Amino acid sequence: MFAVRFAILALLTFLAGANAGCDSPTCQEIFEVGDAVYILLKCMRSGDGFTVCIYEGSIKEDEAECEYSDKDGSLVAGDSVCPKTSKVDPSELGF
Repeated sequence: MFAVRFAILALLTFLAGANAGCDSPTCQEIFEVGDAVYILLKCMRSGDGFTVCIYEGSIKEDEAECEYSDKDGSLVAGDSVCPKTSKVDPSELGF
């Protein structure tokens, strides 16, 4: 069972890495909540200092939408499964 889960996670990680449509340093490419794995589908940077990250879940085929501050990576709004902070590195943003 562990080998199957590892293989699925490896495939999802590869697919998330192949997502060339999101160049934001704010969005995590993949994260887990319980048994569900969420992979990044797309991200949208607003002009006012926020980034919206949209993820697809592996178990229920649900989507999660998470909005983060570009300044400090904190979660501003989003679904309950969203990580409370993003992987943002303020030095990458030029602030």
